[in-house]
Amino acid sequence: MTTRRRADVSFGRPTALLVMFGALALGGCDRTTGLYARVDSFTSTVGSDLSRTGPDRAGDGAAAAVDNAAMGGLIGPKIGALLNAEDRRLAYAAELEALDHGESGAPVPWKNPSSGRYGNIVPGPAYAKQGATCRGFSHMVTIAGQLEIARGTACRTNDGPWTAAG
Repeated sequence: MTTRRRADVSFGRPTALLVMFGALALGGCDRTTGLYARVDSFTSTVGSDLSRTGPDRAGDGAAAAVDNAAMGGLIGPKIGALLNAEDRRLAYAAELEALDHGESGAPVPWKNPSSGRYGNIVPGPAYAKQGATCRGFSHMVTIAGQLEIARGTACRTNDGPWTAAG
């Protein structure tokens, strides 16, 4: 009879959460454009509360990872990689405002005076899909004088959080 020895590897809770949410956030990119990451609905649900973002949460690594995963789902990895944390927070807030209250075709602007980066989100009309409310949108960002454009679709059920639809 042979006995197997198990290697005892343990991660602290914050490390395990960071690894899990990082894997979820990077889990799949939209194959058609490569611009928008598809974020698991659990990640978006946990991280969608804007009141949890910002400098007061900077020391909480697990919360920051969740918040960044949720933001990355809507902002997308291409544009998100070009923005600093404050840019991403402002862009994400504008995306939520556009999706929640924006008129179809009317831009919702954002600007970070400290970085000089700015952009706007133009939501499309809302439509129903499999019990969810969905909206297409375009996100235009100007970085160092160069315009970057990404398009995506976000959906939500009832009053739940918006999640990227791939």
